[in-house]
Amino acid sequence: MLEGFTLTVFEDPSFDKATTALLRTYFRKWATIAPLQEQGVDTIGYSGRYRFFVIVEQEALESVLSSDPDAITQTGFVRLVYREWKPEVNEDSNESVDSDKEFEPLEGCTQEDVSWMKVPYDEVQAIGATEMCNTHDWDMYYARPPEMQALD
Repeated sequence: MLEGFTLTVFEDPSFDKATTALLRTYFRKWATIAPLQEQGVDTIGYSGRYRFFVIVEQEALESVLSSDPDAITQTGFVRLVYREWKPEVNEDSNESVDSDKEFEPLEGCTQEDVSWMKVPYDEVQAIGATEMCNTHDWDMYYARPPEMQALD
């Protein structure tokens, strides 16, 4: 199985300091054509490969490098981003919905769900591809940063 697995990495200097929203736009474009190019099918389905992507920015990289691989609780993380996320919008005004609860802004988003979460680097595959196998599971598993979502 591993012989047929191809990891797709997008490394581009224009991504430096890019927002999650910009990266999601890039990923969405890629995910609409990739299934046909890679598998000969034109549907994304429930595959985590085309529904989520991982961001490893400086904070995440440092957390992984300083993490103890033998520790019971992992401190190293990556960002798991949900491709289908859209900000909650008030249909009457087309403005973002502010909930009754105040959340610290993350990339300017004050909603509870900011479209990404921290997950242990050694569980990203299990969380993104196995645990969240349908479109409603994001809400069930989501943990707002700085909290880290783990399978335990």
